[in-house]
Amino acid sequence: MLAVLFGVAATKILQFSPRAAVVVTRTPVIDAVLSDPGSPRAGASKPDVTIVVFTDYQCPICKATDPALEHLIAHDRRVQVIFKDWPILGAASRAAARAALAADRQGKYLAFHSALMASRRKLDDDEIRRIAAVSGVDWKQIRDVETSQTAELDRQLRSQAMQAFSLGLQGTPAYLVGPYLIEGGLDERHLAQAVKRARASGPPV
Repeated sequence: MLAVLFGVAATKILQFSPRAAVVVTRTPVIDAVLSDPGSPRAGASKPDVTIVVFTDYQCPICKATDPALEHLIAHDRRVQVIFKDWPILGAASRAAARAALAADRQGKYLAFHSALMASRRKLDDDEIRRIAAVSGVDWKQIRDVETSQTAELDRQLRSQAMQAFSLGLQGTPAYLVGPYLIEGGLDERHLAQAVKRARASGPPV
């Protein structure tokens, strides 16, 4: 979001110089963030480090740094990532986020999420449908879920937005890595450092 306000320079600054981590304790807000059954997950079923990431599919910093998360999921078998779709950049972001949650019902959230983040085309209904096709997601099933579970999908997005506000987040991307809350994008090096520190510190207590 901040990159939209300040342009390419902001993207580079936040991607490679994220804000200082804030240590969080185990509060009801943190419990809600970590235990929310409606938030898609990927990685280890019994992780020693849990990463929560708040993203928007039109956020350029999210797009630039998403490969670092996917690399981590593929190569670190002790990490779990919880995805919080937080569509703050308009109607297209909301449409993509709802479709992503619907794709999660097919067990294909990560493939769809990855393709959305990798796209550099204008995000609209046609592009979302194209991305579903190339990522192996059944578009008819997405539409069926969006129709039959509209209230549930919207409730989940509102819940994730409330979690972001409760954490005091200013925009996307933002991460909770173990007990450390970090705003701004994390490339592979910064993300690996955050995981190493979280692994040494343990979860929020």
